Amino acid sequence: MAAMLGAGSGANFAFVALPAPPDRAGSVTGVVGAAGGLGGFVLPLVMGSVHGAYDSGAPGLVLLVAVAAAALAFTGTGVCRVLTGG
Repeated sequence: MAAMLGAGSGANFAFVALPAPPDRAGSVTGVVGAAGGLGGFVLPLVMGSVHGAYDSGAPGLVLLVAVAAAALAFTGTGVCRVLTGG
């Protein structure tokens, strides 16, 4: 199972660097790697804390959906504008 989960890891970095200008591809890849590392470290801590405080996983999932929606909105507006130069 771990091999299947890790098989797409390299594709994420390649896919993210495609729309980036060649001189910014390294920076974009670094930001994606940092975000993945931060999410893998912080998310379990936050979900565990929320579950401990509310004795339910639902508030943590609602928080996760809110953060994902905010990231999607930022990606669709701010990040795309920076990558296209406009």
